[in-house]
Amino acid sequence: MEKTHEDIVLAIIISSIILVILSVFTTLFFLVFVRKKRIINEKKEELSRNFEKQLLETKLEIQNETLNGVSREIHDNIGQVLSFIKLSLSTSVRLDAEEKNTKIVESVQLISEVISDLRDLSKSLSFEKIKEEGLVQVIMNDIERLHKSGIINAFFVLEGNPVKMAGQVDLVLYRIFQEIVNNTLKHAGSKDIFVDLKFGEKCFTLTIKDSGKGFCEDRLDKGQGLGLKNIRQRATLIGADVVMETKPFGGCKTTITLNSTSIL
Repeated sequence: MEKTHEDIVLAIIISSIILVILSVFTTLFFLVFVRKKRIINEKKEELSRNFEKQLLETKLEIQNETLNGVSREIHDNIGQVLSFIKLSLSTSVRLDAEEKNTKIVESVQLISEVISDLRDLSKSLSFEKIKEEGLVQVIMNDIERLHKSGIINAFFVLEGNPVKMAGQVDLVLYRIFQEIVNNTLKHAGSKDIFVDLKFGEKCFTLTIKDSGKGFCEDRLDKGQGLGLKNIRQRATLIGADVVMETKPFGGCKTTITLNSTSIL
């Protein structure tokens, strides 16, 4: 009887110890789980903050780049046309009536062109136009304006049926486009630039190619080719892949590929 009682007591003690161990283990597991969950949430919040910060920087850069382009165009194109109109009208006072009329008609036509150019420029002053008009239209407008300026021969090709991008994808893609075009104008020494937008069933591709002087491929491996590191960082924001192909005096080709998960 005493042995049975001792066995019961021993069983109770062992059970209590096991329960305590299980309680401690459960508590530790819960604390570790809560800590890991907090860390994960903090990382998500940090990634979200970084994403919003980079998007804000992207918006500001788009605005600055657009304003710089507008400034150049006003100075190089519109300013020159207006100066020519002023000179033409000021010299017309010494002409006879028929020649004056001709000068006036020519000036009116030039003023109409200037008004049209200013209207086009005003549309490009805000990045909100990307949301309103869509990525395809704003790129088409930029290419048309670039070609019209005479700075470079700009060509545009659209393949497939355009679809709407999710979230801020179109904004980041447009900034990448701006950056590559700007680098081409500054460094490539190219007479031509070719922009191709391709919409497939499961992916989107933006290809920008020039016929300029290019550069050594080892700079690509180091991320030094024409701001490639910056372009890759932006592409990472939206889950896109970047491939740049170039060689000395062989031009440069940049391809941005985006899978269907970032497209509505």
